[in-house]
Amino acid sequence: MPTTQKIRYSDCDPQGIVFNGNYARYWDDALTDWFGEHGYGGEELGGSGVDVVTARVEMDFKSSASLGDVLETTLKVERFGTTSVTIGFETARVSDGTVVTAGREILVFVDPNDFRPVEVPDDIRARLEGNPPQ
Repeated sequence: MPTTQKIRYSDCDPQGIVFNGNYARYWDDALTDWFGEHGYGGEELGGSGVDVVTARVEMDFKSSASLGDVLETTLKVERFGTTSVTIGFETARVSDGTVVTAGREILVFVDPNDFRPVEVPDDIRARLEGNPPQ
């Protein structure tokens, strides 16, 4: 399910467009919603004994968004590694479908006590690889 964001005055820079750093926050909101839809919310992915940290963000700016625009961010799993998952993101303006940003994030699964990487648990991998939320 896409996450929507109405652009407010505080989202914009002196040029009157969304400040570039805010797109990472929009992506994080979408990621939080997505994990929640799959039953993983709160600390340690809902009690699963692991957590995730962002290791890399790669974002391409395609267009600008302005005050009053409504943006929609969608995401999908691109790839699972041993200890990581790569998530593809796209943020588009709802009114005309124009893609504003696109890219990916690499999330690393970690032990919540010492933040050392751990293998992606099989049950989490199965849920996130495309099985619909329960």
